[in-house]
Amino acid sequence: MKNIMKQIIAEFHEEPIPQPHFRSVSLPELPANVRKAFVYIGMRRSGKTWALYQHMHNLLAKGIKKTQLLYINFEDDRLSGMSINELQFVLEAYWELYPEYTGDKTLHFFFDEIAEIEGWESFIRRLLDKEKMQLYLSGSSAKMLSKEIATNLRGRTLTREIFPLSFDEYARLQGLELEKILTTKHKSTCNHLINKYLTWGGFPEVIDADVMLHRELLQSYMDSVIYRDIIERHDVKNHTALKQLLLYCLQNPATLLSVNKLFNQFKSRGISVSKNSLYQYLSYFEDAYCLFEVPVYSFSLNKASLKPKKIYPVDTGLITAYSVKPGYNHAAILETEVFLYLRRRHEEIFYYQTAQGKEIDFFIIEPNGHMLLYQVSYQMGQESTKQREISAMEQAMAELHLSEGVIVTMDESEEISVTAGEIRIIPLQQLLTKI
Repeated sequence: MKNIMKQIIAEFHEEPIPQPHFRSVSLPELPANVRKAFVYIGMRRSGKTWALYQHMHNLLAKGIKKTQLLYINFEDDRLSGMSINELQFVLEAYWELYPEYTGDKTLHFFFDEIAEIEGWESFIRRLLDKEKMQLYLSGSSAKMLSKEIATNLRGRTLTREIFPLSFDEYARLQGLELEKILTTKHKSTCNHLINKYLTWGGFPEVIDADVMLHRELLQSYMDSVIYRDIIERHDVKNHTALKQLLLYCLQNPATLLSVNKLFNQFKSRGISVSKNSLYQYLSYFEDAYCLFEVPVYSFSLNKASLKPKKIYPVDTGLITAYSVKPGYNHAAILETEVFLYLRRRHEEIFYYQTAQGKEIDFFIIEPNGHMLLYQVSYQMGQESTKQREISAMEQAMAELHLSEGVIVTMDESEEISVTAGEIRIIPLQQLLTKI
């Protein structure tokens, strides 16, 4: 195994590091007395490995030698069946190849998919305690959850969530820098890209794919999540119910999901599954970063648990890939994109129901206590629609004692004064670009 490891290390140092798409991932400079491992988590194919490559290029630009970097992908077939005891060969192979770096504090070790090795946490903990190199870890989210890392590594990690490309990252890839959007022509170009981005999403591999390949690739990603990150990891036996639940969520995004109703629907179709299993499967999908649940906001956790949750996929492209009627999901896609924009910035997001039962799509409480309300409406051209959305927002603002609420539309803009304060109606472009 040591010789295989030497071969893998030598290959990494001989071959050029791929030049990745730009990702907005920032890592802090740690004081000399602070030892942490940086952990990248996210759904498969969302760009975790490429985020590692980007940081490698950043280090090389700062004068770090390539031989001071080490990269191991533990999904390499040559490492199949590797045990926890054999992880020591990583160190032995590297020190034998580069004895001059023994004790060097400027080494950077990147371990991709290290969760493939049972018991990997103890190895990383030992490196943090005994060695001096900086560590970077990534893996399929369902095998490397932040809550598990926090338990097994006792707070020795700093986690970065890796989502599919944000619109900012997508626009940069298409040659449009958002901070330079000044003219009407630039704004028109931006709107064109937004519509394309909403339809196809931001998974790096599929942004230039044709319709059929786009659908095939994204569905293959979900198959990989189902089998590798859920069925294998959690030993799920009821494959049919698991797949049908995922299909239902992807074909009914941005809606309230009642497990009781879904249970009865499955029962009528001859799909045998318990309600508890459905709840468990939903938690598996969220652990794998492919679906997110948004609960209702309530001061009572018990009351909140009784209410249905809203379901959103990790990427709008998944809605297109699983749509029965492509082109008819505009409202759900817009709401999902607003959710993803907010989720990249806030870990906890709720929806809000007023005392009169009116719903606001997103309610956020920031760490400093500041509260935010966002409503999403694809079009507000009809007066009845406009009044319905304004009425719901005004009620929520009054109940929460807020002086501002935001309604996001595709292309409408207006400021409305109400008794509670100001309601800003903004187009999606303004939200995504801040212009």
